[in-house]
Amino acid sequence: MERRRAVAVVHIRGEVSDARHTKVLEALTGLLPRVGVEGRGTFACDLRGTERLLGSPERVGARIVAALERVRIPAAVGIAERPFAARVLAERAPTGEITRLRPDEERMFLGGLPLSVLPLDDEQRDELVLLGLRTVGAFADLDRGAVLDRFGRAAAAAHALARGEDASEVRGAAPRRRIVAKSSWDAPIDRTDQLLFALRGLLDDLGGELRADGLAAMRLDARLEREDAPLLRLERLVLPPTAEPAALLRSLRWALEERPDRGELGLVTGVRVEATEVEPIRGRQIGLFAADAAREEEAIAVARYLRSRLGPGAVLRPRVADPESRVAEREAEWEEVVS
Repeated sequence: MERRRAVAVVHIRGEVSDARHTKVLEALTGLLPRVGVEGRGTFACDLRGTERLLGSPERVGARIVAALERVRIPAAVGIAERPFAARVLAERAPTGEITRLRPDEERMFLGGLPLSVLPLDDEQRDELVLLGLRTVGAFADLDRGAVLDRFGRAAAAAHALARGEDASEVRGAAPRRRIVAKSSWDAPIDRTDQLLFALRGLLDDLGGELRADGLAAMRLDARLEREDAPLLRLERLVLPPTAEPAALLRSLRWALEERPDRGELGLVTGVRVEATEVEPIRGRQIGLFAADAAREEEAIAVARYLRSRLGPGAVLRPRVADPESRVAEREAEWEEVVS
């Protein structure tokens, strides 16, 4: 079964110079497999798949604080299921403290806070105050459709945060330079297999540029120019972050196969692929189903994809009911990898 998400947000105190920001990012990426930059001096760490290796989220938070104390950078850590709640918690936590919200506590915690914690512009916030709404909880109680109709999409996104419906993922840092690969063809491509073959060489170049900078792609943005249809844009989170062309190609293949319209590809005349979010590359490469679960997130992604294509009951894993049995495989029970 898929594990519940846990996100640790690290908020450093005091001056946030370039040197301090870089030092914290380096310390965090040395400790954890997936670190994103939420803002100047604020970092989000996805803790899924780390408990078996690093311990509970609270223990990971303590390791983060200790690592930053060694480089004399004070910080606080907030842990929650959703990045927004974790960030607000970290910003309000005492220096050196690790605080955690359980999933059923997030909305209650946010509900008593002022509207200023939400990403609303001043005009929207003033209008809500005139309506008698001064807290996140009062705003969250409004009807979702009414908020969208009256205030627009940005306010509706803030409303989702207030209701604890933040579905965002940890976002990585943008590369210092644009890492882009692009190509075009005289004869349009109208089949997915042909397009993937053409993308292979393109992603070889992109992977080479990433490795030259010591980076792994965390998010890809692909734009396909089509002769007979509008531009097709694909955005894909890469799990785990990688610079390997084969893994990047697989990620884009899934994006093509899972696009909402599922219609014809059209006549593709060119493509541009950019790594929009990156993190430092890992020096240690291991297999997908490694014993230490360092690639557990990719395993879950693969299992979910196979289940979507093959149906329920097609992706199973064994569990040995009696480890002491002389023939352990006879005591195996099978359960679904993902629900």
